[in-house]
Amino acid sequence: LIESTGISEPIPVAQTFSYTDPNNNIDLSSFSYIDTMVTVVDCYNFFKDFGSAETLWDRQLTADDLDNRTIVNLLTDQIEFANVIVLNKIDLVSEQTARILEAAIRKLNPGAKIICAEFAKVDSAEIIGTGSFDFEEASSSAGWIKELQSEHTPETEEYGISSFVFRDQRPFHPQRFYKYLNDVYPHNIIRAKGLFWLASRPDIALSLSQAGGSLRLESAGAWWCSIPEKQRYDYTSYAEMRDDLRKRWHLEWGDRKNEIVFIGQELDKDRYIADLEQCLLTEKEIDGWKDTTWLDEFPKNM
Repeated sequence: LIESTGISEPIPVAQTFSYTDPNNNIDLSSFSYIDTMVTVVDCYNFFKDFGSAETLWDRQLTADDLDNRTIVNLLTDQIEFANVIVLNKIDLVSEQTARILEAAIRKLNPGAKIICAEFAKVDSAEIIGTGSFDFEEASSSAGWIKELQSEHTPETEEYGISSFVFRDQRPFHPQRFYKYLNDVYPHNIIRAKGLFWLASRPDIALSLSQAGGSLRLESAGAWWCSIPEKQRYDYTSYAEMRDDLRKRWHLEWGDRKNEIVFIGQELDKDRYIADLEQCLLTEKEIDGWKDTTWLDEFPKNM
């Protein structure tokens, strides 16, 4: 039984057990494997931690002042990758809070087994010798991935936890989307993840990742349509996904798209979708959009 530090990211830990070094005749997978990946959630502090934008450094949980990971992003990673989640200190929260918490956890990781516990007391048979962990399955177990694959789980909605996917190939207006994220973005979104693009940066696929009080925007690479067709074949991934790309290729936008999953409590989906649509280019703005100089307040190096 191996207990990682509370600030460990689960994927690198899991990858360690498949480490090989042929030069030194090292193959950890030949005598060890991960049987079960367990994450323990502190029910009493969950919503406080999830709503915080504090970093590990802020809470003095790391000695590295360059470690800018947030508590909530680490917590989310640990929840989304586990195949067993223990809701500890369940006795310290009300029944209603416990139900909402469990519904939120199920939305973040629909496939995980959830165990409620007091004082972290769990039957060892639930977590040892289960043979239940699968790395590939865990890598795609996050709720936002399931939503993109249309594997919707409506049963959690009775506790007010629901989700929706915003899809549109038109670009976001950089000023309107910037204002939306800073002034309009709903506070009851607990998790959002996906790709988007800005009219001011047509070649770059951008990633949005929000968990609780933390929102990150960063580059996710180039859109295929921004790469000359002959050069695309230099990438093995292009050959693998070429047929799928052709099916959804747009004459104007190519493979560019906005596709973001939102998970939250008491979501007003129609209003949220309408707010996002207001951030897209209008028909008038689309006319000549490539030649327009857009005011873009987003960080240049995201």
